[in-house]
Amino acid sequence: MVMQVLCLSVAVGHVGMTEDELVQNVHLSINFLVSLLKKHWQNVRSLHVKSTMGPPQRLY
Repeated sequence: MVMQVLCLSVAVGHVGMTEDELVQNVHLSINFLVSLLKKHWQNVRSLHVKSTMGPPQRLY
């Protein structure tokens, strides 16, 4: 049995943005993407933020 997995990748900012602007963009992006899922947060297994050069950071 093959398990189907949905993986979404979205750009939420750039290096010229302030920390507050990035936080706001991440928050809005997460809420929008989760709202597109049929079961909302029940369908989210994990959530990571990744910069261009750094390792991914798990948020959820």
